[in-house]
Amino acid sequence: MDYAAYDEAEQRLVDAVMAKTIDEGSLWIEFDRLRSLVPMVEPAADRERAERSLASLESALNYKAPPMSDELAAAIRVQSQALLSDAAPAERVELLETAIAEIGRIAGTASGAEASRIRHLSEPLASDLEAIRITSDPNYHGGNPGSAD
Repeated sequence: MDYAAYDEAEQRLVDAVMAKTIDEGSLWIEFDRLRSLVPMVEPAADRERAERSLASLESALNYKAPPMSDELAAAIRVQSQALLSDAAPAERVELLETAIAEIGRIAGTASGAEASRIRHLSEPLASDLEAIRITSDPNYHGGNPGSAD
């Protein structure tokens, strides 16, 4: 078996888990089936790659995440929608600015460390916003103090 065939089988399991279309019992039956495929992967370098991938998958499947607050879940949805947008640059700027503001609003409803975790979700949005401005406007020099703005 080549690595691509193994990877395809592993991806089907990951997709089922992400879509929540597989129950716990079936999940581990499929995981054991994947484990049985690993020794058949050739050449040896690809077999080692499959072993590492399976170990990573097992670690992820066994991870017990702490419960997520409704506020954090809402902020993650806002962040994901903004990051996954394929709108034109001008529309994307508006979308990112709106998402940053919405995440700030959500953070304002939380307290302490939870509010801080939520606020941090704006960082990749701000980075994307900066990148769009840099690539779209040759006169843009950044919004940092001391810049040529």
